[in-house]
Amino acid sequence: MRGALLIAKKEFLELSKDRKTMFFAFVLPFLLYPAIFGMMAKMGKRDEAQNSNKASRIYLVDPSDVLAPVLKANPKRFELVAKPEGDLKQAIRDQKLELALEVAPDAATALQKQATFTVTAQMDESERTSELALKRLKETLEPQEKTWVQGRLQALGASAQLAEPVKLEVKNAADLTLEMGKVMGRMLPYLLMIMMYTGAMQHGIYATAGEKERHTLLSLMATRLPRNQIILGKLLYIFSMGVIAALLNLLSMGLSIPFIGGGSTGSMQAMAAIANPLTLGLTFMIMVPLGLFFANFILLMGIQARNTIEAGTAITPGIFLVVFLGVFTMMPGVDKMAFLSYVPVVNVCLALRKLFSQQFSWAEYLVAFTMTVGLAAVMTLVSTRLLNREKALFNA
Repeated sequence: MRGALLIAKKEFLELSKDRKTMFFAFVLPFLLYPAIFGMMAKMGKRDEAQNSNKASRIYLVDPSDVLAPVLKANPKRFELVAKPEGDLKQAIRDQKLELALEVAPDAATALQKQATFTVTAQMDESERTSELALKRLKETLEPQEKTWVQGRLQALGASAQLAEPVKLEVKNAADLTLEMGKVMGRMLPYLLMIMMYTGAMQHGIYATAGEKERHTLLSLMATRLPRNQIILGKLLYIFSMGVIAALLNLLSMGLSIPFIGGGSTGSMQAMAAIANPLTLGLTFMIMVPLGLFFANFILLMGIQARNTIEAGTAITPGIFLVVFLGVFTMMPGVDKMAFLSYVPVVNVCLALRKLFSQQFSWAEYLVAFTMTVGLAAVMTLVSTRLLNREKALFNA
């Protein structure tokens, strides 16, 4: 094992000489996420402030003048505009207005007869401003509808409660900690796998196919170190870089969360409750064998490649598989499929998802951990035997 540690040390020393790579690997994550999240939060707040302070532009067709007084009574929320030139739908798509409303011509008569009248709304559902205008319209119509209904009930001499036979009171059983835990449980395994794989990939290509391109592999093989020790040393380096990349990126993202939550006390307390030592320790334990599995695959593909381009071509498709598995485990209902607890890699995502959402099961976690450890051990054995062959190491 001493030889493997020497090889890993050699790789880290070579990395330390490349200042640009050191910057991108260890410094950039701490600058990138706070900048991105801070900018997103600032732009989101600015957009929300602009929309909330700006009246929604509405083109209204109301022959019987039923809805117009209601909208005109809220000038801060609604601005009635003239019909734009050309096609009305195109004007909405061009954001010349947010809503086009058409009230049935017989609306006033329908109200007098205690009948229902129709209001037709045209909007652009792809635009947030149109959604806001529709939301404002519904909020304005709701009390007005109650007023009309109460007027009808009074005319009939009936109780006002006749229109509201049931009053539903909703109490949320999930606190902020549980809600944030479920969000993190869906996203965290996906992010961990992506960061771990990509972090290991770039350094793995450099340490394998890059070694061939630099013509230093023969010199390395001429040393007294056994070949399997050289292979294990490179494996240790690739694995370490994957874990380091995942941890640094997650740490940076964790430090950036206050930018999104606005630094509220509730969100910070919820984060502290979720990120307890036991949860973080179990997460790290199960990600170690998964990272070893990724490192073995990258080493196997990279050392057999003739150059870095060929290595990148062989290793890159693994990202799409990782992305697919991560997205699949985020789909609703997946955590209820019992057989997925025995599917490699997927069971790791599901175990972490339940860990953070307060639905943790020791049995499922141990199954996922044992299977991942076994898979990593088998992959290590296979890659070591395959890479001991001359053809694999000196393929040109």
